Amino acid sequence: MKNTIIATAVSTLIAFSANAQKAVVDSPVRFDDTSPSLRWYERDRLLGPRDSLEDAGISPFLYFDSIAAASVDGGIDTAKNYTVQTYAGVDLDLEKILGWDETTVKISMVDREGLGIAKDVGGIYDPMTINGGGAGQVTWLYQAWIEKVVFNDWKIKLGRTSMDEDFADTGLNRYSLSTSINGPIRSLMLDTPQIFSFPLALWGGRIKYNPNDEHQFQLGAYQINNNPFGTHLKGTDWSINTGDGVTVMAQYDWTPEVFGRPARFYTGLAGSFYEFDTFNGGRSSSMLAFYGRAEVEVIDDLKLFAFASYNAEDEKAKIPLQINAGANWKGLIPGRDDDHTVAFATYGQISDTYGQFVTMGPVSSEVVLELGHRIQLTPASYIQPAIQYIINPGGGTNGNLDNATVIGAWFGVTF
Repeated sequence: MKNTIIATAVSTLIAFSANAQKAVVDSPVRFDDTSPSLRWYERDRLLGPRDSLEDAGISPFLYFDSIAAASVDGGIDTAKNYTVQTYAGVDLDLEKILGWDETTVKISMVDREGLGIAKDVGGIYDPMTINGGGAGQVTWLYQAWIEKVVFNDWKIKLGRTSMDEDFADTGLNRYSLSTSINGPIRSLMLDTPQIFSFPLALWGGRIKYNPNDEHQFQLGAYQINNNPFGTHLKGTDWSINTGDGVTVMAQYDWTPEVFGRPARFYTGLAGSFYEFDTFNGGRSSSMLAFYGRAEVEVIDDLKLFAFASYNAEDEKAKIPLQINAGANWKGLIPGRDDDHTVAFATYGQISDTYGQFVTMGPVSSEVVLELGHRIQLTPASYIQPAIQYIINPGGGTNGNLDNATVIGAWFGVTF
């Protein structure tokens, strides 16, 4: 039923776009100072003399992604599965639509299907970054926010959003099939969550300041609770409950050139204030974590990066220390200039307190190694075969498991 609704909505969106653009060509009405008064939502008011929806400030988008993967060795059990995701919405330029200077709106939804193979592998990190969770299929009303530029260098955003839209993220992460790279920082997400990530959205806002091209400062505050995956958070419950708390995030970005090549460095912190249980049976009202990242283009089209996050309170953070490193090489194979060859490594240290009081056994760490190659089929579609090797899945939280091997492929297309 949900699939039928989504397909209908997508068809309607595409049909509306086509009809709207045709109306611009066929209609003799032009929007200028001599035109009769029109309501803001009428087609001729929205499009005016422009030749497309995008020129009029209306930019629909639709992304479809699917991951197929199989655990072929080690872990808890061998398994295979596939998952799919539809991400659709619209970007609205209110300066073009309503005359509101430098104001934009984003509205979107996400539908996911498929259980994945995380439970069969038994690791900390999910080898399939797209999955429908325990329900198998879930639909979220995701983004619903407005952003305004003020005083040229400041941007203020408010609404329904996720933290990784602005903090602790980079486009290089989106080449990984595993949540060890392509996902929220585990030390900030598991068991006693401090942040939430795509496609989860709660109330939040941030202020961004760009004094020049090299420096950026951000400060944000977001609603948080101890169950970001709960069924009441499908995007339609916009309430703020008594037990909810707030996570404050701050980040500084520096984008210089290193030896004449582009680079990016950022450092940030997340401080959360709400009541939650600790692993040793106590209660706490706050948690603080730090993170940082460096990425540099060392030669033409080869980018290297390293990332780390740390939380000193291991009675609260399941993964108090996480370290990532990776490489992304565009055009490595001759004749395939738009392909990307990627390699990633992740180290996740399990909290000793978590092992002592929750799993009642020894814990250590999990390491995830991933190698993949994204084949750009067309400018709007790709397929990416990949292999993951997971050392000590679960880090002892699921017993003493053999190292696991996962093979998979990610297919994506943009409409």
